[in-house]
Amino acid sequence: MTRPQMWLRFVNVLLLVFLCLSHAKVENCQAQDAEALSRIDFAKHVLPILDAKCVSCHGAEKHESGLRLDSKDAAFRGGDNGPAIVAKDADGSLLLQVLTGEHASIERMPLQQEPLSNQQIDFVRNWIDQGAIWPESLSSPVTQHWAFSPPIRPELPVLNNGDWVRNPIDRFVLHNLHQHAAEPAPPAEKATLLRRLSLDLIGLPPSLSEVDKFLADQSGDAVAKQVERLLKSPHFGERWGKLWLDAARYADSDGFEKDKPRFIWAYRDWVINAINADMPYDQFVIKQIAGDQLPNATADDVVATGFLRNAMLNEEGGVDPEQFRTEGLFDRMDCIGKSVLGLTIQCAQCHSHKFDPISQTEYYRLFAFLNNDHEASVVYHSPQQRTEIQRIQQQIQRMETQLQQDHPDWHQRMTEWEEQVRDNQPEWTVLEVRNTTGDNGVRYYYYDDGSLRASSYAPTQWTAYFTGTAAAKRITAFRLEQLPDPNLPVGGPGRSIKGMSALSEFQVEASPSHDRDATKKLEFASATADFANEARSLEAEFVSQYRINNGGDKRTYGPVEFAIDNDGDTAWGIDAGPGRRNVARKAVFVLKEPLENSDGTFFNIGLQQNHGGDNSDDNQNHNLGRFRLSVTDAPNPTADPVPLEVRIILQVPASQRTAAQAATVFSYWRTTVAE
Repeated sequence: MTRPQMWLRFVNVLLLVFLCLSHAKVENCQAQDAEALSRIDFAKHVLPILDAKCVSCHGAEKHESGLRLDSKDAAFRGGDNGPAIVAKDADGSLLLQVLTGEHASIERMPLQQEPLSNQQIDFVRNWIDQGAIWPESLSSPVTQHWAFSPPIRPELPVLNNGDWVRNPIDRFVLHNLHQHAAEPAPPAEKATLLRRLSLDLIGLPPSLSEVDKFLADQSGDAVAKQVERLLKSPHFGERWGKLWLDAARYADSDGFEKDKPRFIWAYRDWVINAINADMPYDQFVIKQIAGDQLPNATADDVVATGFLRNAMLNEEGGVDPEQFRTEGLFDRMDCIGKSVLGLTIQCAQCHSHKFDPISQTEYYRLFAFLNNDHEASVVYHSPQQRTEIQRIQQQIQRMETQLQQDHPDWHQRMTEWEEQVRDNQPEWTVLEVRNTTGDNGVRYYYYDDGSLRASSYAPTQWTAYFTGTAAAKRITAFRLEQLPDPNLPVGGPGRSIKGMSALSEFQVEASPSHDRDATKKLEFASATADFANEARSLEAEFVSQYRINNGGDKRTYGPVEFAIDNDGDTAWGIDAGPGRRNVARKAVFVLKEPLENSDGTFFNIGLQQNHGGDNSDDNQNHNLGRFRLSVTDAPNPTADPVPLEVRIILQVPASQRTAAQAATVFSYWRTTVAE
């Protein structure tokens, strides 16, 4: 055979082999495709199709026709047109029908996009026919955030050699070391070990005497005894409490440019004490979120809610009060999310986020709870102060009992006094007023008894305006009642840190109801009050440095007449001192001339509150808290000297009063007699 012939034969053989191999490869590829279609993996074949083609219209942000395809439960539940997926029945599944365009009334999906390829259709079809297996690990990424998963106690690792192990936790430590081909380090020297324990548990090194005692202790439980000692140390709560205090944004100042001191250390101490007391975590969180709402809430429960008051406070000039009140609420939301829920939730402040477990709706549901709060300032009494208060109250009770014993006729005399004062007051008609000051950050709550309570932002030098109408044809005087409220500091009637207020001027403009343009300013002839301070200068927290730098702060407060003297630097003061601040106060302002309008009167009332400090915060405002306005047509009325609480009890027959009510009446009556 010649060389060309041999070469030709060789080429023919190679060609034959190539053709055979090519045919085998085609058959193998076809077999692999068939195998792929027969084994559909949801995560690999179907989920990418849903993400790319479906969830933009049927996901967390939008769910057209009520259908969501971003979670297992929602997808199988379906939408307005019924279930979207019927396991093992692809032809009967709405999802496949709309993807192929075979549905009788619904257009092919996805709209305005390229249709699914034949292979993608086959993936979906076979997946459904194979049972529509949607693994639980991929079932609902929206709700399976790790922070919401309850911890599961793991099985203890099996070890080949557990001689080093002293407790169950050691098993995990040793197992992890073995996985990295490592062995535990040799035990530390006793002095080193004690130093490590002390720094870890209380954040302080051991003293020399503590080291000496530990070195001298040769017992088998010497280390355990040191751990117990450190766990019982008050420094343990300080060491570990700072981690929570950081999450709670605790600070001793307000932040921003002024960065003034704030007085919230009682909350810091509450956290430390809670950790030292080994308070259960659920109670630890509940008390900080809503301790004041618990049944029979204690003073400590109220202090715990300082958790929600750690946001920075901006007092720079020109700030919008409502803006920064809202900023504070957003900060509280962020704090709750990170510290309690274990995740950031700021995305939901603006929109529902595809990968977050908190929707925008859920975010603002929680926000609404916080936005409905009143930011009261609470006066904190230490345990020692509470004990002293209780001692004083018991002493007063003993003295009153002794007075009754020394004066056997006290009951008859008090009954005669009740008959004299029960009905000696004129009839007053409550004015229903509404705030018209404008958007300065102050919010008012209106109550069924006609009173209203200021909340939120607290300007320090301003005038609050209100409008209202009275049907009375003749009016001779106005009454302003300042009412104690548990939402206000010390449960008082005012908004200062002491629960007090100072009314600089009481101003009223009036017009006939039918002609509100015919307005005139009313003048007052006299004023009386059930209590007023003697004229005095302002306390340090209310003094204005700005005024001092510009001629001096000459403001005073005292007699009720200061409220109608047309001088904004004087004010009616109601501070009766510790223990007597959380009581109602009232003033009556008598007109120079009776106001007469046959069809009623429209009022514009101004309450000037000009006796606060330079900065608008809880420590420097001197504003009215809860109050009520009334009118009368009685001639020359005066302020009722009987406190409102006692006046209400006097309307109850003596035989039907509780022991506490009877004691309240006696406690007031004894102040009216010489003995």
